[in-house]
Formats: sequence, C-alpha cells, structure tokens
Amino acid sequence: LKSSGGQAAALAGASGLFLLFTHWGWVNPPDWAIQGLVFLLLLTTFLALVALGSATLKLAPVHKWAIAWFNTRARQREIEAYIPYLTEREQNILGYLLKYNQKVFTAETDGGYAVTLISRGLVVRVMRPGQQASAFDVPFAVPDYVWDVLAKNKDKIVYRPRMKGTTEVHPWRVPSGF
Repeated sequence: LKSSGGQAAALAGASGLFLLFTHWGWVNPPDWAIQGLVFLLLLTTFLALVALGSATLKLAPVHKWAIAWFNTRARQREIEAYIPYLTEREQNILGYLLKYNQKVFTAETDGGYAVTLISRGLVVRVMRPGQQASAFDVPFAVPDYVWDVLAKNKDKIVYRPRMKGTTEVHPWRVPSGF
C-alpha cells in the first residue's frame, strides 16, 4: 500500500479493464479471481482518490482558507461586541481615523494613547523586516478586517476632537511635558 496515487490509479484501471474483458467474455477466469479483482479495483480506486484529494489540498489548501475565514469572522464579531465598551480615548482615536478615512498613522514606539487598541489587536504595528523608524514615528495600522467592522459601526463611535488652539491634535499622541 505504499504506492503512489498514479500507481494506484494504473492498477485500478488495469483491474477494471480485466473485469471488463471478463464481462465481454474475452477471458474466463475462476470466480475467486474475479472476487479478488473486484476487491483490488475498489481498494486501488479509493487509494487513487485519496491521493488525488491530498494533491489537490496541497495545490489549493481550501481547508486553511476556510479556517482563516472562520477565524476572521469570529474576530470581527468580537470587535463588534466590544464597540459599546470603547473608552472615550479609544473612540476618539478610531473616530479620528474614520473621519479622515485613514488606516495608517505614526505614533511613539509604545503607541501612545493607542496602547489599549494595540493590546486588543484593533491596531497593529506595520513595519517591514529591517525597516528603520524613529522612536517617535513608528507606523501603526488598522487591519482591513477591523476597518470593515469599524466602518460599518462608525455611527456608534463618537469622535470629540482634541484641540490645541485652532489645530486639531492627533488623539493617539501623548502631549510632551518638555
């Protein structure tokens, strides 16, 4: 049973062909041989089908895609359920990003006031391997699946701009005390 899928398919084909020859009357084997050929045909056909299925899943890993899709949907439901519990500061950050249709922003290394959003996975660091960034300007982003939930629920996210004079301040920036 250590044959490859191709070998199993070839053996199944040969068994089926021999049984077809028996049906047509070209060969006349004993009954025990016919029973053995039927068993061999079934066994090798199923082995070939399993090998074909395995090769198909290696080429197109549908099961991995399905698991990723289900996990993303579950994560989106969690995010949607969390929206009523957003703090005022979290709402201001997400509201600002929604207002300006901005998925990416820069903040201090620790994320500034966005640290709670980072810890919940609503905001993630987006740097390439080897990319350099200033400690005060590290790129962060809202993942697409999170953005979809936020955009759908933007009316539930209250934005109150923080002003410094007449200038709107980025809500994730912690004011410097220098």
